[in-house]
Amino acid sequence: MPSANTSHDTPFTVQPRVAMLSILGFWIFYYVSITLRSWIMDYPGAWHMLDNRAWVSLFGIGFTYLLYRALRLLCHHTLRVRVAAAFLFSAITATAYSTVNYLSFYVVDPKPAEMERAAQAQADEKKQDGPAHLIAENALSWYFFFVSWSVFYLALSYAGAVRASERETARLRAAAQTAEIRALRYQVNPHFLFNTLNSISSLVMSGKREDAEAMILNLSTFFRTSLAAEPTEDVPLADEIAVQKLYLEIEAVRFPERLRPSFEIDPAAANACVPGLILQPLIENAIKYGVAPARRPVQICVSARVIGDMLEVTVSDDGDGAKAANGTGVGLRNVHDRLTARFGEAATLTAGKRSEGGFAATLRLPLVYNGC
Repeated sequence: MPSANTSHDTPFTVQPRVAMLSILGFWIFYYVSITLRSWIMDYPGAWHMLDNRAWVSLFGIGFTYLLYRALRLLCHHTLRVRVAAAFLFSAITATAYSTVNYLSFYVVDPKPAEMERAAQAQADEKKQDGPAHLIAENALSWYFFFVSWSVFYLALSYAGAVRASERETARLRAAAQTAEIRALRYQVNPHFLFNTLNSISSLVMSGKREDAEAMILNLSTFFRTSLAAEPTEDVPLADEIAVQKLYLEIEAVRFPERLRPSFEIDPAAANACVPGLILQPLIENAIKYGVAPARRPVQICVSARVIGDMLEVTVSDDGDGAKAANGTGVGLRNVHDRLTARFGEAATLTAGKRSEGGFAATLRLPLVYNGC
């Protein structure tokens, strides 16, 4: 039964090229360090053993590669299993290498100085166990060498698994953020559509077919523009304003005597990037709570300006601010969530009653010109 350990989801793997470089690096370091030590310590026959040591090192590289292949087969197992396997396989590899080392220096191409030193050591220590004892003794020393490489390899593979897991987490987080932005973007207030269809029906019933036709055309253009755009992409503020003007033209048919829209857009802000339809819920709120219940003309003003490295956009009205403040807050929450998903804490939304009457909502977001 598979474990819940993340190693089953993200395999512990190292690129073959990196593994081979680590193997070569270990053995080159061994060869150079042993040769330098022999030279510095002035061991007898040190220079005559260079070729033997080179051939034995090549075998060592081959054995370490086999060790790498064995550990790679366990890439989908838990780290505990891989560590245990590393210690076990290192013992086998060390024994095999020690055997080759013995055969090279004592059987195939023995060196007089080396043979004399080994014989003297055996005589001094009264060890008459023969080749098996010498192989086992050397294997114990080489065991730590192979374990060191195995631990290094496991560290590399674990680091690679962690990086892969982080990349996958980042990908899933980005996918979740994109899904959230899409969902928030598609939350078009259904009341707007229902009210618009009712207004069109009323125009048709009263014989105002030209007004009804113009309203249908504006409605079609609005939805084609708003829904065709990629939800996760930003748009220039000028394009966002153009879409909102279409929306206000549609609502002006419902409130021809009460709706008074105005725009105060700083030229420096017109080309700044904003999330598409970010102003829609704010203008809907202004109409729902400011224009609809009023018995007088209500001005809705959309203003934008650049303040340092921030873009400030305000949607305000001079209607009854108390009714707006007592609303459900769905529209404001939608805007806040979209800003957070897109800019994090770098963007803010503030909303409340105005001292001179009415309601205002202000967006402050990073000033970006080249992202849309």
